[in-house]
Amino acid sequence: MRFFKQNMLGIAIISVLVILSISSSKLLSSGNLLISSAFLCIFLGLIIGNIFSINKKIEPFISFCLKKLLRIGIAVLGLSLSLTQLFNYGSTAIFLVLINIIAAFFIIKFLCKIFNISKNLGYLITMGTCICGVTAVIATSSIIKSSKDETSYAVGIVTLFGILAVFFYPYLANYFFNFTPDLAGVFLGTAIHDTAQVSAAGIIYSELYSSQEALNSAMTTKLLRNSFLIILIPLIAYLYNKDQAVDVKKSIKDFFPMFVVGFILLSVFRTFGDQLIIDSNFVYHWEMFLFISKQISIYCILFAMVALGLQTNIKGMLTLGIKPLIIGFAASTTVGVISVVYLLNITNNF
Repeated sequence: MRFFKQNMLGIAIISVLVILSISSSKLLSSGNLLISSAFLCIFLGLIIGNIFSINKKIEPFISFCLKKLLRIGIAVLGLSLSLTQLFNYGSTAIFLVLINIIAAFFIIKFLCKIFNISKNLGYLITMGTCICGVTAVIATSSIIKSSKDETSYAVGIVTLFGILAVFFYPYLANYFFNFTPDLAGVFLGTAIHDTAQVSAAGIIYSELYSSQEALNSAMTTKLLRNSFLIILIPLIAYLYNKDQAVDVKKSIKDFFPMFVVGFILLSVFRTFGDQLIIDSNFVYHWEMFLFISKQISIYCILFAMVALGLQTNIKGMLTLGIKPLIIGFAASTTVGVISVVYLLNITNNF
């Protein structure tokens, strides 16, 4: 009860925006204008958050949505796919993730030298672009001891280009992979930066083109990318702090997204449930449980989408300066182009 009393305003505002987004999406679709509720959630959040000074008043609930509800929603989404699908999506994406990490690292390193940008900022943009967005930036900053300005720049760049990708990439994914929704999802999962942003893009694609498969593959791919923190945090610690004592285990423990484990465990639960519940008397209840779980997952993510829009400061991003923005744009474009080319090559081989 105390939580609800302390966050009553935040709960009310975000709930209203989620309901308004869902209602508007349904109303528009009745007029053959397909706009996803997730798209509207972010858009309304951006408008309200940048026009009215309410962010500080509801900041605790915004943080709760992005740190708790989003993770719960993603973990519960694991009930939507079986282990076979999980492994299939992961095997398709893993090599592409590696290519993107390597390509982005060298391009960002090259541009940082040309524009005389600090090595710290280069590391932060690389990790934010290729692994898991803001979480990777914060994790890396704790290792390389970057300044607050460098960390803020990297977070702003990742957020800016990630938000732009959320609005445009679902349509781009359908253009290139309209007959292969699993690859459309892999594209979204590899080409968009932050976990919240991939969730939004996956739901937008799923709602616009009626494809749960794309959402599942997008989230599986994104969580696979997140898992690379286990490898890259120790690597960066070694490269950057060879002569200094760095508590790598603590960094991994603090920043590794444990909802990845929850997502996998619930996928295992779904797989065994499908195999064991074959009696027709229980199948209905099992399917109803999965349906309700999916709705809970979607609503948790939609609340996080509004929170994502509310916390995004457009004016602050526009003050980053042209050089970091060019580097961020180059990194984002590189990851996107490589993902499209790689996945188109897969489709051509089948």
